[in-house]
Amino acid sequence: AVQSIVLRAAEAGLLHSAHDCSDGGLAVALAESCFSSLNRAGFGADVDLSLAPGPRSATKQLFSETPSRIVVSFDEAALARVEGIADEAGCTLTLLGETTDDRRLSIAYDTDVVISLDVGDAEEAWRTALGKKLGAEALAAAAE
Repeated sequence: AVQSIVLRAAEAGLLHSAHDCSDGGLAVALAESCFSSLNRAGFGADVDLSLAPGPRSATKQLFSETPSRIVVSFDEAALARVEGIADEAGCTLTLLGETTDDRRLSIAYDTDVVISLDVGDAEEAWRTALGKKLGAEALAAAAE
């Protein structure tokens, strides 16, 4: 049902992004959603986990890998239409925060900020970490 809701909203042109929480959980989905893509520059987000349904644990909320949870972003003007699509399917849409132009991802749980990172730095690490690791291993193997 969740995937069909996202498909309907995307086909209606309501969504800017959609990312499931199956690989790394909500924290990874939020970070990757903030990264730049071919068609847009990256952005930041302010998120409040205390608004999320489910376990009352920041760790579980952030890192539980659940493919049936999907992070979507859309213009505030599209909220009623996106909510309507979710309601028709009997699914819950939970607003956790908003995007920002400052390229910082800030995630709070109750009154504590549990993650605060520069999206540019996180994206650089995400895009280059494997290559750096493989390059270092190749150099070490060549030196042996």
